[in-house]
Amino acid sequence: MTSNLPSRRTALLLTFAFGVSFFTAGCGGPPKADVKGKVTLDGKPIANGSIEFFPIGGKGQTAAAIIKDGEYTVQTSVCNMKVSVNANTVVGKHKAYDTPDSPMIEVVKNIIPAKYNTSSELTADMKAGPNEHNFDLKSDDPKK
Repeated sequence: MTSNLPSRRTALLLTFAFGVSFFTAGCGGPPKADVKGKVTLDGKPIANGSIEFFPIGGKGQTAAAIIKDGEYTVQTSVCNMKVSVNANTVVGKHKAYDTPDSPMIEVVKNIIPAKYNTSSELTADMKAGPNEHNFDLKSDDPKK
């Protein structure tokens, strides 16, 4: 005789799945910071670049965004972050291979001083919800 009722194992699996979905519904995990801002170098918007956020103290996740026309938006963990900014410019070209028909590769240079990336002094405290963090960077060139 066969039954149309679910087996005990199926019933247990359905109960487990319902329990997991019940306890995770509405739990979006830890709070997040929605961040936007402007990034300038010597008062001029950075045309194209990147901005990265690294949690200080290791609590939270790293995050990164593209800088386009001096603006960025990103979602980060809620914590104090170290900030790194990079933007490259083409300074020349060279051959990819030592052959006559080699394609040319652009040589780029980071226009952002190391104190804002590899040795960054920048930080930002991220709060839950909307945040705005603007960065007005200064070049190492004293003429600017």
